[in-house]
Amino acid sequence: MIKCKLSRFTFFVFFFIFWFMSPFLAAEDVVIRAKKIYTVSHGIIEEGMILVREGKISKVGKEISISENSKIIDAEVVIPGLIDIHSHLGVYSLPFVEENYDGNEMTDPITPQVRALDSFNFDDPAIKAGLKGGVTTIVSRPGSGNIIGGTSVAVKLKNAPPEEMILKEVCDLKMAIEGNPVGVYGQKKKMPSTLMAVYHLARKAFLETQAYMKSWEKYEKEKMSKKDATPPKRDLGKEILVMALKREIPVHIHCATASEIVSCIRLADEFNLKLSLGHCYWAHLIVDELAKRRDVHFNVGPPVFFTYFDNILRFKNNPAILANAGLKVSLQTDAIGGAQQNLLHLASLCFRYGMKEEDALKAVTLNAAEAVGLENRIGSIEEGKDADLVILTGHPLEFTTSVDKVLIDGKIEFEKKESSRVKDFEINAPKARKDLIIPSYLKDNFALKGGLILTMAGTPLEKGILLVKRGKIEKVGKNLMIPEGYPIVDASEFVVMPGLISARSYIGISSNWRQQSSIDEISKPVVPEMEVWHAIEPQAPHFSFSRELGITTAMVTPGNKNVVGGQAAVVKTAGAIVDKMLVKNKAMMVFGLGASAKREDQMPMTRMGIAALLRETLTKAKEYMEKVEIAKKDKDALELERDFSLEALIPVLRGEMPVLIHCERRDDILTALRIADEFQLRVILDGATDAYKIVDEIRKRNIPIILEDIFRGLGSVEDAGFNPEAAAILSRAGVKIAFRATEGAWYSPGVAWGGGDLLEIAAFAYKNGMNETTALRAVTIDAAEILGLKDRIGSLEEGKDADILILRGHPLRVASIPEAVFIDGKLVYKREKGERLRP
Repeated sequence: MIKCKLSRFTFFVFFFIFWFMSPFLAAEDVVIRAKKIYTVSHGIIEEGMILVREGKISKVGKEISISENSKIIDAEVVIPGLIDIHSHLGVYSLPFVEENYDGNEMTDPITPQVRALDSFNFDDPAIKAGLKGGVTTIVSRPGSGNIIGGTSVAVKLKNAPPEEMILKEVCDLKMAIEGNPVGVYGQKKKMPSTLMAVYHLARKAFLETQAYMKSWEKYEKEKMSKKDATPPKRDLGKEILVMALKREIPVHIHCATASEIVSCIRLADEFNLKLSLGHCYWAHLIVDELAKRRDVHFNVGPPVFFTYFDNILRFKNNPAILANAGLKVSLQTDAIGGAQQNLLHLASLCFRYGMKEEDALKAVTLNAAEAVGLENRIGSIEEGKDADLVILTGHPLEFTTSVDKVLIDGKIEFEKKESSRVKDFEINAPKARKDLIIPSYLKDNFALKGGLILTMAGTPLEKGILLVKRGKIEKVGKNLMIPEGYPIVDASEFVVMPGLISARSYIGISSNWRQQSSIDEISKPVVPEMEVWHAIEPQAPHFSFSRELGITTAMVTPGNKNVVGGQAAVVKTAGAIVDKMLVKNKAMMVFGLGASAKREDQMPMTRMGIAALLRETLTKAKEYMEKVEIAKKDKDALELERDFSLEALIPVLRGEMPVLIHCERRDDILTALRIADEFQLRVILDGATDAYKIVDEIRKRNIPIILEDIFRGLGSVEDAGFNPEAAAILSRAGVKIAFRATEGAWYSPGVAWGGGDLLEIAAFAYKNGMNETTALRAVTIDAAEILGLKDRIGSLEEGKDADILILRGHPLRVASIPEAVFIDGKLVYKREKGERLRP
């Protein structure tokens, strides 16, 4: 061994160097200068500053002394890092395949001993997606397949070794008093197969744990007097339940209905549990009772808006109703394989439909932190807290605001490379200061005075006038003479535009009163003879939701599970009989390429099988068409046996009926183009995630595209190439774009998840680079042109259908929700003040 002894001189030299260099070795201070700081806990600071030192918020205020070595960051708006307390990110990691299904240990309905931490994949690609959306902390938890599913883990989404990402190893206990365990174990002929058994097993687990606690308490007493006292057998699951019984960790229970919520509260009361509720979709139905329970946290979503049997045609803003009652509300993405990035957007949707700004921001920050006992570390901009900060380009809840930078523990973890600032709107829209009043005696003819009329057929008209006569637009312009006897709709402080067009939809076929779907006829892979209009139910709640969102026309199509799925129909969204709602029947034929059209144990099992079957079908149809033409010309020809399937494809081969081809990946799109070229088909691409990668091939064929699901997560292997700027890239290249608004579920409209509102989608496209006017055209006149109906709908022009939307402000603003909607000149929706906020 070599011994080294420092001389006194050497020691002092090292000491002096360290002392001299220490200021330079210390972590750099960061100072954020912002036009607005939303502290969440102490209001808004205008022209404020935040000093970050050693990963913590050192000072917050109007003026802070800055050292010369501080790093300065100038910002528009700063908010606390977003917190999602109900996520499955990491335990259901990407790619979303069976090998990564680690969120539910469904071998027994009671598994408190398992920990989400031990399933968590710290390399899950969805982490980066969440970070880009401003999410700095998640609570990843087991799924709801079990009554007691295990413990959750709090993780910071930062670039660091796993041990530094973990904020809290055991955050709370995840439970489910809801139908999911019934579905899982009922199929196995194992308890629980009913909700009463779910509650019984939950209660039994806690009663047995109380007995377990007593046995250990007895042992501890005996140990004091007996040296040979025998300890009870350890049970790791019960030890977790002991933590819940001692209120050392909260219990987070997945529930949905009002009765399930009451059951959760009953269980918590009996065992004195710290309670937070996950999902709690229909809490608003019993808000008067729940208002007494300020100790309970309500973690809502997704979705965030709900309808129920009490009034199935009106959706309610559940988070807003609960918050207005003084309850602590947070929002969740429930992310599996992505969608974490949409957390702030969910808050924007709640704000759009009436939630107070302060409550919406708390729901994704401080309230979430408090629900899992982390409010001393995160959730607000306060001295001493972790420096988890999000820098935004504008108002936190505005649709067009982007995340510019994200700091976690004082370090920049995400920074948008290009400038994320959205330019000011070119359209100067008025701001309404009064309520819209519509005469109750409107009949066939009326005049509408608009503050700004966006005709979508030319320059916007300020202070314009629209004349409607018998369901059609009679005239539109400025300073028009209003005929005698025409009632006047005074929208002089409002924006008027054409009704919105959803270029593809499953409205009216997605779910009926039996919870049955008519989207896909899966009995055979090729069913071109199917006509969707025979399945459309005009009384379906989603027609009502569509009208409330300003959608006046939709093309209803079969789904994507068939190689050839059948024929679409374009309908108005108002009416009692589908025959009278039809704008265009047999509007398109639907083809499906890619994973959704594959079959198990039958043709086609592969992409090459799909293409082969499609070519074979089109070839047979072509031969059949030739025989039909011969039979028409030759009276002596043998009578041709009719084939309804092949007959339905004749208009497609003649170019009379366009083909909507659903495909996502580049290779599938190229296959679609090859087949279109081979059979000279008129094609519209649908979905088309990777279309921006081959824009030149699409542009030279003049093929339009209907984009879907732009608020998607990242869970599908097939659409892994999703680019939020795709609409902008394609439209700049000259490709005509339209959008599909999602319908949602029977109990909730698509707008409650993100992506159900066409104006919301247009705002997203604009924020990501699409031209403002082009984004609005994509939901109006361009959509009409793609559907072959530009001579009838999509713009406010003389002779066209009087489908009219009235808005309170610029169409792409978060606060501009429909005030009134007309279809064929008839008022089909008028917003009532507070309609989403009444329980």
